[in-house]
Amino acid sequence: MDDDARLEVVNEVLRNEGGTNRNRTSYYGFDDQDKQVLQEYCKVMKPLANCLDRLQTEENAYLGVLLPTLTLMRVALERMEEARGDQALTYAKPLVRALLRQQGNKGGFNNRFSAMFKDLDLLMASALHPNYGMTTFNSVAPNMKEEIFQRIVKEMKALIRQETEEETTSQDMEAMEEHEEVSADPFAELCDTTQADQEDDLEEDIKKELLAWKRSKEATLKKSHFPAKYRDQWVTLFIKYNTGIPSSAVVERLFSTAGDVLRPKRACLSEDNFEYLVFLKGNLHLLKQKFKVPKGVDEEDEEMF
Repeated sequence: MDDDARLEVVNEVLRNEGGTNRNRTSYYGFDDQDKQVLQEYCKVMKPLANCLDRLQTEENAYLGVLLPTLTLMRVALERMEEARGDQALTYAKPLVRALLRQQGNKGGFNNRFSAMFKDLDLLMASALHPNYGMTTFNSVAPNMKEEIFQRIVKEMKALIRQETEEETTSQDMEAMEEHEEVSADPFAELCDTTQADQEDDLEEDIKKELLAWKRSKEATLKKSHFPAKYRDQWVTLFIKYNTGIPSSAVVERLFSTAGDVLRPKRACLSEDNFEYLVFLKGNLHLLKQKFKVPKGVDEEDEEMF
């Protein structure tokens, strides 16, 4: 059944049920203009719905998914806003503008999420995710690409150096136990000039691996998706930045606090006042002083103070 047939079925139901306009003087149904409004609304809200579905999934819920998913939604909305000709929106453009930007400091994509695209930990999580990597940074955060690249190289060097030093120390201890004779040249280590060269070679290897790392299209991550050289260190760094909070206890405590605030007698609270009260309730312990219950406050509200 096509859209026109569905629309006719809905109108037939309204006609049989006695649907009329506001003045109840004539039959009211959905015409072609109503159909176009609904189609444009669905078109605009589809990227938002897809974004929510990706972020709410329980599988492959890594922190690195956040920024690329938000970017995908933003790009889709911007294309709709800039569309011309047959693809241009007739009725839903104000909705697109409201989703992207709003006056003030709360609503809209730019106001709500722009700070996240400067968060180094979030950017590191996306850069180390095999499904995205550095190749997506031209869209996600082009201005931060070089900084994140250098940070990955620095942290990889630190990981590799740490494990190498541990192995070297262990081998040296074993060698000292086996050979107790004093070396003929005890100052040889002080004259060793190969360490700097090794550091440079290590850095170049990491950069080559990072530049050659191609994004994987498989939804389920595997160890083989990471660069072959120093693979264990790549996985360790990925886990460091992409592992979320393993418990929902923090969120559950927040909902419990919100339930204590929004009681039947407070059903008319504005969203701003509700947010202020939840914030104060959750941070009273930071004030390091005891609040006294003001006179006239009933027992139901006493826990707020």
